[in-house]
Parts: sequence; C-alpha cells; structure tokens
Amino acid sequence: MADYLVFQTQQAAQSALEVIYANMVESVDSPDLLDVATGQVVLKDELTPDEAVQVNAGNRHFPVFGKNAATGVKNTTAGHTTAWAVAQQTLQGKWVFPKPDDALLDGVVGATVASFDPDWFLGSELLG
Repeated sequence: MADYLVFQTQQAAQSALEVIYANMVESVDSPDLLDVATGQVVLKDELTPDEAVQVNAGNRHFPVFGKNAATGVKNTTAGHTTAWAVAQQTLQGKWVFPKPDDALLDGVVGATVASFDPDWFLGSELLG
C-alpha cells in the first residue's frame, strides 16, 4: 500500500503542503515559469521565493507543469498543478495526504508516515 503523511491538525497538513509546493517549484529544471494569469514566461531567478510560491494556493500564478516522459519537454497545454495534494480529514480526526518523494520533504515537520488504512475513511463498523 502507498505511504501517506499523517498530521494531527489541518494547519500542520496545510503548512506541509506549502513547503512541498515550494520544493516542487524550486526543483523545476527550467529557469522559467509560466504565469498562467498573464500567459507570460518569467525568469525564475528574477522572482523572490515568496513570489514564485505564492502562499495563497487559490491565487498561484506559477504552477508546476508536467513534462513529456520521452522528450523531457515541458508541456504547458496539458494541465498543471498548484499543489502536491489536498489534505483529507480521517474519521479519527487526523489529516492525511499521499507522501511525495523524499526530495520534496525538505523542511516538512510534524508528520508521521503510515501506510494507507481504509479505516481512516470507512470506519470498521462498515466493513463487517
């Protein structure tokens, strides 16, 4: 089963998602970012880290685009992401989302790693 990050509070999970997104932006190979609000390409090196990440996820202008696996070329027409995941609350009151690669976890605090557990969402009384 897949590994998940588990947090005690929604705020801790959201903070971790912000750090992961910042790490995603930082790891973009290309020196440029596409501002989806204007359609203009901007040089990543000319932005402050706060400008590049834009903490308000609903307002992010510089998303992370996928790459063609065969060519390695950035694909700006097939969608993009402005977050690693969306944290979900479990029936036990914890907050979880899928664990990214370790390279994206630099600076993430307050998480434990656990394998996915269906009881997080189903409750054992429904299983049987």
